[in-house]
Amino acid sequence: MSDFIIGTAGHIDHGKTQLILALTGIDTDRLKEEKERGISIDLGFAEITLPSGRVAGIVDVPGHEHFIKNMLAGATGFDLVLLVVAADDGVMPQTREHLAIIDLLGVSEGVVVITKADLVDEEMLELVAEEVRELIADTSLSGAEVMTASAVTGAGVEDVAAAIEKIAGAIKPRAAAGPFRLPIDRVFTLRGIGTVVTGTLWEGTLRVGDEARILPDGREVRIRNLQVHGKDVTKAHAGQRVALNLPGMAVEEIRRGEVIVTKGYLSETRLVHARLFLLPQAPRGLKTRSRIRFHHGTAEVMARVTLLGNEEEVEPGGSGLVKMRLEHPAVTRYGDRFIVRSYSPMATIGGGTILDSHPPVRARRGADLQEQLRSREAGDPADVVGLVLKRRGSAMSEPDILGAAELTQEEATAGLRQLLDSARAQPIEVEGKKRFIDSEALSSWDEQILAMVEAFHKERPREAGIEKETLRSRLGGGLEPGTFEAILARAQREGAINVQAGRVSSGGGRRLSEAEQAEKAKMLDLIKEGGFSPPFLRELQDRLGLDQKKARDLLSILLEEGAVEPVNQEFYLAAGKLSEAEQLIRSQVAIAGKLEVGDMKSLFDTSRKYSIPILEYFDRKRVTKREG
Repeated sequence: MSDFIIGTAGHIDHGKTQLILALTGIDTDRLKEEKERGISIDLGFAEITLPSGRVAGIVDVPGHEHFIKNMLAGATGFDLVLLVVAADDGVMPQTREHLAIIDLLGVSEGVVVITKADLVDEEMLELVAEEVRELIADTSLSGAEVMTASAVTGAGVEDVAAAIEKIAGAIKPRAAAGPFRLPIDRVFTLRGIGTVVTGTLWEGTLRVGDEARILPDGREVRIRNLQVHGKDVTKAHAGQRVALNLPGMAVEEIRRGEVIVTKGYLSETRLVHARLFLLPQAPRGLKTRSRIRFHHGTAEVMARVTLLGNEEEVEPGGSGLVKMRLEHPAVTRYGDRFIVRSYSPMATIGGGTILDSHPPVRARRGADLQEQLRSREAGDPADVVGLVLKRRGSAMSEPDILGAAELTQEEATAGLRQLLDSARAQPIEVEGKKRFIDSEALSSWDEQILAMVEAFHKERPREAGIEKETLRSRLGGGLEPGTFEAILARAQREGAINVQAGRVSSGGGRRLSEAEQAEKAKMLDLIKEGGFSPPFLRELQDRLGLDQKKARDLLSILLEEGAVEPVNQEFYLAAGKLSEAEQLIRSQVAIAGKLEVGDMKSLFDTSRKYSIPILEYFDRKRVTKREG
């Protein structure tokens, strides 16, 4: 069975810490100030062994309104909650605020425990129980069992443990496959060991020796030691409380709110798109430019809100699609829950779900953007992966898709498979590796390339084709070089284009007129008939009655077709003649030990006008070397 985290919630002095002590024998108040004041100030940690032997981690949160920030750092990792209400006090302000937070975070498994049952009579217990049932009726805990217990007498404590055991099987397992993510909630140092950080492993599996990054700063670390529930382990998986030893890191270099992730997984962001819900009890609506406190994982970041819908404000009790521009980077992922508090005075006013952690910076608000976000909100992996491919436009690898889609490995793989099966995406080989591209994007690139090639032929019908780099630059910056080459290769295999000597031409060839075809053929005949003494370019122009540009265009076509070979810019031989010349030269040198210019006349049956350029050509090719 999967591991999970139990968290507490409730008003100050309602007995959360005492209940955990009664359940586990562990006092979670670890700070000197907590002992002196008799209240929880920061997060406390424990583990519980359930009746079946199953072990779960526990995060005990402070109940004072001044420490809601600390409470939120723990609550974002809850799988199951113990909502604690004191029998002698009933529902209080932080009971309501903590419950609102639990509801916004979507924690649906829990037990309501009415503590200090030894201090009141049965009638009062029933009144408090009824008050609590009314409170949770329209929340994620609406089906939770309401129980009574006393940490002093021990009455009901075993029943609470049994209730936890009973509902544990309903907890949705966290994704243990794939890369890991651990928001840091505590940093300290141990003599002889060094810096230790702790947190709840939100996803993935973490192993000793793994390379990791601490985000948002991006520092790289290697995991030296791991502990789960105080015991050394070689690996930990999602749903466990984990302590990590990080060699070479000072305590001052790490802080709560940072996140440790698998190297290469996730990246920081300053801009997110989300669905935001405003609590009915929020004092006012939320408008564009509102400054808020964004709580995610163990971090708190100031942010500015921009509404992406048509409404002027998100009203209390309502919701809206929003953009949040963060004042400091955070590490979020699609589907993560978050809490929003007012900037001043501080109060919990809402929360929501991350829909896009890395939206285009200049994404325009409007119907298209809203439709994309609603599609992501629906949560269909195929739609999410499809939007990633469509936005990128170029080919992507599976790891790139996983990172950009911000899905689990299983979800991303399933979504990609659906897209391929429905032909919404296509596999394409890029530099020998399998990649994937949106089908509509691929068709669009094909159409643009063909249109540009056709336009080039129409404008310059005698040229061999448009240069590849010129073509790519005209397509704009959305197509990276590897994908561009892959699309060209694919189009060439399908006969739509030809790619030769760095130029791209139409699959149907260039549109030479009959007269131009005849001129090209005559030019080739003159070069072939000349042997090693064909007409130079200027002579070809004169004999064929062509201007210089047209003569060069026709020669370019003959070069592309492999019918002629250049000696220099003005002198061309028929294909095969340079190879023949090289063989003759090598034979002469083998016999005589050298080659005189005068030997050329007998070897090539030509004059110095032609033999000198041919010898210079072979000097450049280092077949011959001129002396003197």
